[in-house]
Amino acid sequence: MDSSLELKRPPEAPLLRRHRWARLLPVALVAPTALFALAITVLPLGYSVVTSLQEFRLGQPPAFVGLQNYQNLLHDVNFKNSLGTTLVFTITATAAEFVLGLMLAMLLKDEFPFQGIIRSSLIVPMAIAPVVVGIIWRLLYNADVGLFSFAVQTVTGKSISVLSSATLALPALIVVDIWEWTPFMFLLLLAGIQSLPQEPFEAARMDGAGPWNIFVHLTLPMLRPVIVVALMIRALDAFTVFDQVFVLTQGGPGTATEVATLMIYKTAFRFSQFGYGASMAITLLILVMVFSAAVTRAFRGTV
Repeated sequence: MDSSLELKRPPEAPLLRRHRWARLLPVALVAPTALFALAITVLPLGYSVVTSLQEFRLGQPPAFVGLQNYQNLLHDVNFKNSLGTTLVFTITATAAEFVLGLMLAMLLKDEFPFQGIIRSSLIVPMAIAPVVVGIIWRLLYNADVGLFSFAVQTVTGKSISVLSSATLALPALIVVDIWEWTPFMFLLLLAGIQSLPQEPFEAARMDGAGPWNIFVHLTLPMLRPVIVVALMIRALDAFTVFDQVFVLTQGGPGTATEVATLMIYKTAFRFSQFGYGASMAITLLILVMVFSAAVTRAFRGTV
């Protein structure tokens, strides 16, 4: 066959190099972010795990003790009490924030005059830093010049120190958390309500269904995925609360408001028991992961 009649093939090397570079380009673009995330998450977590396996005190060389710190946690009454306090705080605050957020979302879901101003004013507490929120409420709860103490004294004739009461300190912290994070629930639930299809609601009204029946049998079931996500996000955040407690009570009076994160801080940075504090932190992380996995598994297919 005449060589002039043969089809000339294009050179393959440039095409292969171009194809290989096209495959490597996404990896090259993602690599810096992935390395940065690795540096600020995985490496500190690994160091914490290693530290939790050591007897590590300030001014002393670390000594490997294996799982001894975790065994001590099983018999640590103070740590168990702090977990109980954290659980009470989380359940109460999250439930109240959900109810109030849902009520506000239902009230403000329709168009009305000055809706932008009203909705914007409702999310102001969420925009304030938690430390600043703690300072504000510390002044409000102050026994001498606080507005709350003044109101109680005006009504009962007696002054009250809320943050110094073992009975009232934890409810006072819950009120602060509700004030700050109810807007978060409100925003999520309002967005969920406004995204619902309107055809089922119109059909229900035509059939004569009342507002309560529509809310119970249509709004809540259709809003269930948003409710699950909102409750889980807020509960996980409340379970690791620290700023407000540290600013307002520092765990007092006594240990009435000592949540788990505050006890971890005290153990590691006040008592210089870094190994034992790291074991507490890892245990708390495991509990949060187990809770997240349980909720996700329970509502699989819903969210």
